[in-house]
Amino acid sequence: MSQNTINPKGLIVSPSQLQYTFITPNTEYKVSDFYLKSFALLMTFPIDLLQLKDSVNYYNLSRALCLRKGANLYMMPNFIFSGTDDENKSLFEGYSNEFNNDLIKIFIIDENIQNHRQIAGMINKINFAYYIVIGEKERAGFYKQEKYFSNVEQLISLIENDLPALDQIINAKYNFKIDSFLIQDKTIADKLNPRYSTLYGNTNYFILNQIVSNYWQKDRQEIKKEDVKFFSKQRASIQLQQITTIDRFSQASRINSPVTPIEPELSSLIIIAPFHFPKYSKLLKKEFKSKKEKMLFRVAQTEQSLDYTYGIDNGASSYLKMEQIAAILKILSEKLLMLDYVGYLHARLGYSPIFRLPVVGQSLNMDLSHFERSFSNKKVAIRKISTVGEIMRKKMVTDELAEYLKSRDGQLVFISDLPMEWLKISEYPICLTHDVCRIPEFNFNSLLNNYIHNQRLTFRIKPDILKRTLIIHCAGEDDQDMHKIFKMFHDFQQSLGYTSVFCNCIEDITAAINTHRPDLLIFDCHGDFDQDNLSSYLVIDDKKNILLTGDDIIKNKISAPLVFISACSTMPNYGYVKFLSDAFFQAGAFSVTATFLPIKMGDAATLLLKLLNNIKQQENNTIFSNWLAFISHTLRTTMLYETIRNTKKKYNLPENVDDDQIAEILLQLMVFSTRKDAFNNLKKYLQNLNPDINADFESLDHEWLSYTTIGRADLIYFENWILKNQQENIGTTEKEHAVIR
Repeated sequence: MSQNTINPKGLIVSPSQLQYTFITPNTEYKVSDFYLKSFALLMTFPIDLLQLKDSVNYYNLSRALCLRKGANLYMMPNFIFSGTDDENKSLFEGYSNEFNNDLIKIFIIDENIQNHRQIAGMINKINFAYYIVIGEKERAGFYKQEKYFSNVEQLISLIENDLPALDQIINAKYNFKIDSFLIQDKTIADKLNPRYSTLYGNTNYFILNQIVSNYWQKDRQEIKKEDVKFFSKQRASIQLQQITTIDRFSQASRINSPVTPIEPELSSLIIIAPFHFPKYSKLLKKEFKSKKEKMLFRVAQTEQSLDYTYGIDNGASSYLKMEQIAAILKILSEKLLMLDYVGYLHARLGYSPIFRLPVVGQSLNMDLSHFERSFSNKKVAIRKISTVGEIMRKKMVTDELAEYLKSRDGQLVFISDLPMEWLKISEYPICLTHDVCRIPEFNFNSLLNNYIHNQRLTFRIKPDILKRTLIIHCAGEDDQDMHKIFKMFHDFQQSLGYTSVFCNCIEDITAAINTHRPDLLIFDCHGDFDQDNLSSYLVIDDKKNILLTGDDIIKNKISAPLVFISACSTMPNYGYVKFLSDAFFQAGAFSVTATFLPIKMGDAATLLLKLLNNIKQQENNTIFSNWLAFISHTLRTTMLYETIRNTKKKYNLPENVDDDQIAEILLQLMVFSTRKDAFNNLKKYLQNLNPDINADFESLDHEWLSYTTIGRADLIYFENWILKNQQENIGTTEKEHAVIR
């Protein structure tokens, strides 16, 4: 079944895949009527003709091959199409065909564009092109009416009419056919995927539809308006019921035994955790002075309870009309809907289930604001982290969800500006028991571009990645402590195989990137954040005030597929918008590990050495499946060793360790089901050394809690693992058996 080809950029592409292109005056993604309607429509569409032929088989093969399959999405501003019809067609195909060989082109057109005639002329020149205009239908007069659709049923019907011609091309070039669309048994599919009349069930419903295809039946269920009163207490449980069904499919798709006993059993869970931005007044550069302005802002910051009902301030009705309150809540609801749509797109990359938590804000603001300053005592910071984690649990997570998460063997992807790594569903932060990565929510454009980057491009970690690892050290000449650490890393270059360079200006950094073209880029330097412009930066030379900002990173294309920042406070978590991670992503990164808080110089160096040594161990062994599992384990094991070392130093204990017991704890740390036991056994181990040792979580020095991994690290696989996984599940190599990217 060789249904793919590899294009000049090395991307595996499928001719049966559908391409979706937004034509709009916008140059970025944002909350708007056009995008709300377009993304709602996009959720209903298939992504490949093979789904319409046999969606369950398509799902099983996608899961077995660990392929990232989402809607192949483009956004092109209408004003770039200003030439003749042939010139516009050439411009469009020149760009889109650089990344794919999709035969079917579907255009979602904004009614507000001013050049409908030119866009129509271009589309009319393209074979197998179909369109919808979002807005006034009379604008469609410029377009061929026989290619117009208003819903997915009409779109499928149009494609079905063209299927013989499509098959002729596909068979001639790629040696396979679709033949016909055979939808699954609707009776069974509807039982597996019932339609709930609540918006909170939509995203999982359409994820399940991508597997069982019941919405693509001609007699599908119609969308109903939400019955708020009836479902107000059931929204969380409905989402959990759907997640359980998706997880059952995920388990069933594991044909053979896993490659390693420590890989996640289930697909990643996407958790949307909305947070009201706390610094709008600073962002808008104005203060809310009048009572009415303050009340409007307070309503805009309204939180939801665990049953997703809004708690409107009792005083709001004294200063505001009900229409004003309703208008503000409508804006808030549209923002949450956009998060749902983006969450759905990310979920499509791995058939992930989704859970949207209630939106919060004021409940956490005071405690989070404490992290804008340094803590003289790290244990005070740990207690504050615990407080934030407990508040998030109380305000955002139902008991039912907490219990499910405790036992769910799957990685977690949070879409949130909150430090969800600190969420406490047990006595420990969730990043201790689960592999967690996160995508900030504030910037919709970055959220969507992160999805598109992962859908369109593929990066896998090669066994010899250390040869492609570059460490950039920066510090002023008088910073002797940092220079001692630099020398240590310089001395380890030969034995481990990475490259270590010292840079004292942006030009040096840019030159090093261009020379070495790293797959893994590590910054070892100081970092800080600017409270005035809500940004973070890296310090190249503090004395000379040479800084590396996000703008510098983008301008000079300073990035790599994997970025690790060993510097203080590079990802502050209280109302900051200019993230270094966004800049690295814009310059080409897939994953960035950064820091919430200040980090100790020595502990940071220890973690980096552990990271590099663990990569060395992975060279000739298949241990971890993806980068998220690897980076999460590295942080946990470093914490374990440092806890033992610091405790022995504090209590003046002998330096020797019980290697067998430590090895057992490390093994427990690697396996999800025993991870909690590992930390309980660590407590016992320390207290066996000295009964006076307080080994409770809050008393330990957890430097690793300062770190956060941004981006879809769960989708970045080790090449050794994925080849073995494909051989286990398919019995052949990806190149011989690939169906979709």
